[in-house]
Formats: sequence, structure tokens, C-alpha cells
Amino acid sequence: MSKTASDSRPWVEKYRPRKIAEVSQQVEAKRLLSRIIETGNMPHLLFFGPPGSGKTSAALALVKELFGREDAKTRLLELNASDERGIRVVREKIKKYTRTNTPKGKINPETGREMPPWKVVMLDEADMMTPDAQAALRRIMEAFARNTRFIIICNYVHKIIDPLFSRCSPHRFEPVSPEAQIERLQMICKAESLTVASRALERLMSLTCGDLRRAVNLLQSAAGIHRTITEDAILEVAVHPPSYVVQSVLSACATSPDAVNEIAEEVANQGWDVALLLQEMVVEVVKSDHLSDLQKATILHELGVTEFAVLQGRELLPLAMS
Repeated sequence: MSKTASDSRPWVEKYRPRKIAEVSQQVEAKRLLSRIIETGNMPHLLFFGPPGSGKTSAALALVKELFGREDAKTRLLELNASDERGIRVVREKIKKYTRTNTPKGKINPETGREMPPWKVVMLDEADMMTPDAQAALRRIMEAFARNTRFIIICNYVHKIIDPLFSRCSPHRFEPVSPEAQIERLQMICKAESLTVASRALERLMSLTCGDLRRAVNLLQSAAGIHRTITEDAILEVAVHPPSYVVQSVLSACATSPDAVNEIAEEVANQGWDVALLLQEMVVEVVKSDHLSDLQKATILHELGVTEFAVLQGRELLPLAMS
């Protein structure tokens, strides 16, 4: 995937997959989409799964492979339902688009295959649509199935009404595995000539929890500030406390309540997010080699209680870890 040096787009767009084969992981979905490209036979599709798992990228790659990059611009109506979620959008924008005719017998210049005689409406974040808008969409899907296919994308499939769900072929997208994320990020690092310190990408994985889009965004943010991508550089752009702050807090907790009070005041003065600090403390405790399993369990329980209190806006007495 060649990129020009002058390409200033965000990396999530710059390195977005152009073909189904380039989508990370999602083996079953890729098999289905490849079959659609071969046969030109496509039902209405429903993609659901966590953010950053490749749902939108897969849908865009499918459309581009079906129609070619140029014709995809006129054969695709892309809407973000979180912005345009009401029944008015369904009745005006979508209905108007589906009523237009689509030329038949046109050849895709990139594949040599005949293009399907229909166009595509892609609704991203469709779980944000109102129930009335979803009901209206169901009727349009039925009325214009001859010349329009719908790709409905959402994070929370339970928010899609049953009549709409039943008219689509549903496919769950899994969180992208650490191995697949690292492979993708290493490709980007190589293309951008980045120097990456040991374990920096692994640290990035622990922060993003399968969200490849967020991982790419954080990597680009770190690359814009630091010449070498380190663990602390990743933590900085993710607004997580760096390791030296976490270690200082843990050391104080192992000393005395007075030391905890002192470091707590310092953390507050520096403006660190306490909930994120507690999350980093959990990571360090789990990785620790000098704590027994019983000590880890006790500390993690107290950290959990403390984090809950912080999120609830309550105060707790500081904990000294012995």
C-alpha cells in the first residue's frame, strides 16, 4: 500500500484498507464480502461490533471493489446516523436517493467485472437512529430492494429494532486482536519511518483494547511530538500518567498514609486523572514480581473500591499498601 510523503490526511484515512483482503482480522466477514464481490449477489447487511473493529472500513472497501473507486462516489450514499438520526432524513435523503435509477451493464474498469445493477446506502452508527426512523427505513428497504442495498453499521445491535434486524444478514465484528493490531501498526511505522522503542506497541495495545482506530490515532499523535515512540510517549498522548508517576504513587502506598497524602496532593496539583492513574496502578500491580498472589488480590480489591468511589465522587481515606 504505497503512500506519498505529501499525504497529510489523518492516518486512519491514509491507511484505511482499500480492499477486503487488507481488513485486519474478521475472517468470516471477509469471506462473505469476497463472495459478494465474486457473484454480485448481496443482501442487506448489518455489521455490528465494538468501535475500531473495521466495520466501516470493510463496508467502504466492499463498495470500492464492487464499483471501482470513481463509480463508488456516485453509487454510495454514506450517512452517519448519529448526526442524521431522525425520520426526516430517512424520508428525504434516503428515499430521494433510492428512487434514482442505476445504469445496467456497466463494467468495473479495475476488475473487468460487470457492476451490480444497484447502488448502496451505508448507515453508520445506526443504533443512534430513533425507532420511528428505523421503522421508516424498513419500509424503504422493502420498496426499493430492486435497485438499492443497505449496509447498516452499529456498535450495539440490541438497539436495532427487530423488523430491521430480520431484513439484514447480520455479521459480528470482533475486537481486533493484539497480534493483528501490531501487524498493522508495524506496517504504518515502517511506511512513516518511525523509530519505536521496545514494548511501546504492546503498551498501546493495552490502552486501546481492540480498537484499531484509536491505536492508529494515538500512534500518529505520539509521532507528532516525539522522534522515538516510547511507552511514556504513548501514555502521554493517551492522557495516562507516565510510569514514573505511577511508580511514585505505588512507592508512597508502600510507605505510610502520610506519604500517600503527600503524593496525592502532588498528583492533584499536576492535574492527572485519578481514575486513569488507578488503572495504571492496576497494570503495575498485576505485572509485579515481588508481590504474592494474596497481596495482589488485596491491593487490586482496594484499588477497585477506590476507583468506584472516585467515579461516584466520594472520598476515601488513603490506603497504605504493606
